[in-house]
Amino acid sequence: MNLRAYTPTRVLGALNRRRSDLFRKLQYQPQKTTRLRNAVLFESFQGKVIGDNPLDIFLELKKRRTDLEFFWTVQKGKTVAPAGAKAVVHGSREWLNLLASAKYLVNNTSFPWYFRKVTGQVYLQTWHGTPLKRLNRDIPGNNLTASYLNTMDREASYWNALISPSKYCTDIFPSAFNYNGTIIESGYPRNDRLVKQPADVRARVRKALGVKDDKTWLVLYAPTWRDYNRSATGKWQTVNYIEPNTKMPKGFQLAFRGHTNTHAAHNASVAGGAIDVTNYPDVTELYLAADVLVTDYSSVMFDFSVTGKPIIFLAPDIDEYESKRGFYFDFSAEAPGPICGSSKEVIAALKDIEQVSKSYAGKYKAWQAKFNHREDGKAAERVVESVFLGSN
Repeated sequence: MNLRAYTPTRVLGALNRRRSDLFRKLQYQPQKTTRLRNAVLFESFQGKVIGDNPLDIFLELKKRRTDLEFFWTVQKGKTVAPAGAKAVVHGSREWLNLLASAKYLVNNTSFPWYFRKVTGQVYLQTWHGTPLKRLNRDIPGNNLTASYLNTMDREASYWNALISPSKYCTDIFPSAFNYNGTIIESGYPRNDRLVKQPADVRARVRKALGVKDDKTWLVLYAPTWRDYNRSATGKWQTVNYIEPNTKMPKGFQLAFRGHTNTHAAHNASVAGGAIDVTNYPDVTELYLAADVLVTDYSSVMFDFSVTGKPIIFLAPDIDEYESKRGFYFDFSAEAPGPICGSSKEVIAALKDIEQVSKSYAGKYKAWQAKFNHREDGKAAERVVESVFLGSN
């Protein structure tokens, strides 16, 4: 155990969070629920994001179940519920009441440790990505506590169904989550729009970001977080391996998107000279607006590959990351784009992007066949029909 990681500030922060959770636990009283409300509570990353799979399920469901009330978990002053739904602030009394009384719960992560599902509730777990890195119980030599694992096991036992985007995930999820329930191998609802590609999105988003020339190659850099890299206060540190003074090739413009887990430590300087799109509400729209993705080990690589557009990997710490988290497959052998160790290598790949795309065409096609075979634009329909309309 690294005792130096437990600074006084971090310990105090943890105690304050625990105190808040205990107070909410007293307010949260599922045992008093006598009648479920004909409502759906949607949540994505504790309300920090109004998006991911829950959003596209919501958009499909509100067209087909007009009898339901729709609620979205939000972070006060930071996120806003989508049209057609009412906002409830994460941790508020109203949120706790809905958690205990809504007939349907849709989440892409987990609810707090004190959550207990009420008899008759239907809990749909969408998860939030195809994993390269090993998850939960599959992490080699993980330091997860017995308490944490027991909490996660209890959480998984409440799921009525878990969404899977592919056979690859269907094979992995049961052991990772210690889950033996229903898996809906539907594809990811959040990727439906990547298949359908609404005509107006690209131009609208690029204009909003200040990309003036339609011929400009917009490069989206979206690294993941490092679960072994925290600040003194316990916040996940931001990640940006593109050096601040890196100049994009002529005709290219860079946009930076920090991971959801690093939002608390994010500030404008992290993006360097790039357009900061960390707080852009819908990452799917960014995929549609971008021409190239630069990432590391993030699951955005699987979603973005649905578009067929080129991907470059910036992974200078690949050996350390793989040794600490472990991968489910040979990433270096199967990656559908070059794995770079520096900003300089990324720039070189961008300058020769058309040739790079041709060189990796075979691996890209194999990647899509393995991970995207269910992505046909109808995933949300399949989920809604299975969970909310009672058909298979």
